Amino acid sequence: MCGRFALDYPGAVLSDWYQTVKIPDLYKRYNIAPGTDILIIRETSKVREGSMVRWGFVPRWAKDSNNLPMLNNVRAEKIASKPIFKSAFMQQRCIIPASGFFEWKARHNDNHKQPFYISTGDGCPVSFAGIWETTRINGITIESCAIITTECNDLMGPIHDRMPVILPPETFTAWLNPSPLPREILKYFLKPFVSKNMTAWPVSTSINKSTNQGEQLIQPIS
Repeated sequence: MCGRFALDYPGAVLSDWYQTVKIPDLYKRYNIAPGTDILIIRETSKVREGSMVRWGFVPRWAKDSNNLPMLNNVRAEKIASKPIFKSAFMQQRCIIPASGFFEWKARHNDNHKQPFYISTGDGCPVSFAGIWETTRINGITIESCAIITTECNDLMGPIHDRMPVILPPETFTAWLNPSPLPREILKYFLKPFVSKNMTAWPVSTSINKSTNQGEQLIQPIS
C-alpha cells in the first residue's frame, strides 16, 4: 500500500522529466497524506500536462460530497475487474510523481511500528502508476486519483507485503496513452519495481502525524 509520500522536486525538473507542456506551482512537501490535492501527470488527445487533483478516488456515480470514500490505493490484481475502477484503468491512467514514499514495519520487541522511507537509488523522480476520475456532485466538479499497488519486491518484503507500482521512464508514453489498450498489455506494467534500483532507510516517527512537515522527516535515523 501507500499511505504517505514526499515530493520535493522543482516544477521545472518534473516538467522536463515527464515532458509536459505545463506543471502547476509546487512547493516541497514531505508528508503528503490521502485527502489532499496532489500532482498527477496525464495525457489527453492534445497535450500531456500536470494537474492537481484529490488523492482519494471518487467514483463517477458518487452523489454525496460529505461522505466520499477514501480510495487512495487500488490493488493491481483487481483493477481490471472491479466496475468502480475499470473505466478509468482503460482510458484515464496517470503518473503520480514522488521523491519517495513511507511504509511502516512492525517491531518485534513492542507494539509500535517503525516508519521507513523508500525511494529509487538514482535520485530521479519516483513515478507511481495511477488512475484518475472526474465526478460532478451538486454542480461541483471533483477530480481525483488513486495509486495502484502490487505485491512487494525483495527490498520491500521485510517492511511490508505491498508496494506502489513504480513505472520506469521507458513505459511513460504507453501508460499515459489515453486510448484503450488490451488488458494483457496494461497488466504488463503492474509489477514490482526492480529491488536493486531502490533504497530504504528508517526515519523518525514524526512522520506519523500528518501535519508535520520538513526535510527532517526523510532523514535516516540510527
